[in-house]
Order: sequence, then C-alpha cells, then structure tokens
Amino acid sequence: MSARHHLVTSQLENISWKVLEQYRDVIKEMIRGKSGIYALYNRDKLYYVGLASNLMTRLNQHLKDRHKRKWDKFSVYLTKKDEHMKELESLFLRIMKPTGNKVIGKFGGSVNLRQQLNKSIKSADDDKRAGLLGGAIARNRRRSVTRNTRGTTVLAGLVGRKIGLRAYYKDYYYFATLTVNGKIRFDGDVFESPTAAAKMIIEGRSVSGWNFWRYKDKKSGDWVPLANLRK
Repeated sequence: MSARHHLVTSQLENISWKVLEQYRDVIKEMIRGKSGIYALYNRDKLYYVGLASNLMTRLNQHLKDRHKRKWDKFSVYLTKKDEHMKELESLFLRIMKPTGNKVIGKFGGSVNLRQQLNKSIKSADDDKRAGLLGGAIARNRRRSVTRNTRGTTVLAGLVGRKIGLRAYYKDYYYFATLTVNGKIRFDGDVFESPTAAAKMIIEGRSVSGWNFWRYKDKKSGDWVPLANLRK
C-alpha cells in the first residue's frame, strides 16, 4: 500500500508578532526556505491571507511594508509544493474576504455559473407563465423550446440502434422513438433533446427529459430512465 501524502506538513498558529521579532533565529530555523500559506490577524480577526515560497522572508516583509502595525498575530501552514496551491489561496480569499487583501482570488479554469443560473431561472419563469396562461402562449413556448434545442443533439452516439421510449404522465402513457443519430421522434415531430420532447407533453413546468423518458433495459426488463444511457 502506497504512503498517504498530506498537503500540509506542519503548522504554527496564533503566534504574536513580538515572538517573530524577539526570537527571529528560532522562527527562522523552523520555517526558513519553506513554502506554504500564512494568515495575519488583528485582535483575533483575520486581516490578510497569502501564499509564499519562503514564509520567513514574507513575514519579515510584512513587518515593514504597508501591513506594518496592522496585525499582531500570525499563523503559518507549511505545505508541499502542489499545482493547486494558488487556487487554494484564491479559495480562501473569496470565502474569507480579509480586509488587508486588495485583490480577490481568481480561478484559472473555473466557469462562473451565475449567467447560466440567470438563464435557467428565466426559462423556468417562462415555462411557469405558459402553463398558467395556456392556449396559444403555451403552444408558442413549446415551439420556442424546440427551436432552441435544434443543432445540439445531446443523445448522439448513445445507442447503436433505435429504441422505444415510454413516459407516464397524468394517468397516460406516451410513446416515442430514439433514433440511431440521437433524435427523438414523437407525435410526428423530431426533437434533438429529451427535454424538448418532454415539454410537448408537460406544459408550463420545468422537467428533465432524461428522467421523464424511459427505455426498456435488456438485462432487467425494467423501464429505466433515459439518463442511465449516460452512465
């Protein structure tokens, strides 16, 4: 069994800045040349968080730079060099928002989901309004959903032959076909996503087509959610 590797190898917490000044050699012996994350506190409140390749040098700098006399205690967390350390520092900054840090942490490859959330809420509101008003508004909403999903065949490549689909809604069974090219044929129309096809049946409600439609599993003989094809 391979040995387990820990990110943090040792720590020194809530140490007065006076210890750093009066016992500099002792502290230096412990952390000189060591990398890690450090935190500065002012009256037990987090003031600043940073990442340093040499913790001793960085702490000495903060005794003289713009942070001078703005902190009275420090903590250091010695770590092994890791590719995620910078992101870890950014995570701390975004969550804790220390008053001494001027910049907010950034994530290089992260996607901000706020815009997607806004679109999803708007879509859910449109579905709800269409369901309440019904009639032509509901029909136009269903057509709009169908148009917006064209060109994004999310089911392509999931099956090697066409399979039958079934859905149960309000005491009635609905049947459709999933084609080899990933399209769903239902009631004379062709849909490129399971949700678009489901919304032709369910008016004015948010629905996941992956769970709404089911297919017959060969091994068990049960009708299982279409989502199982993605596993």
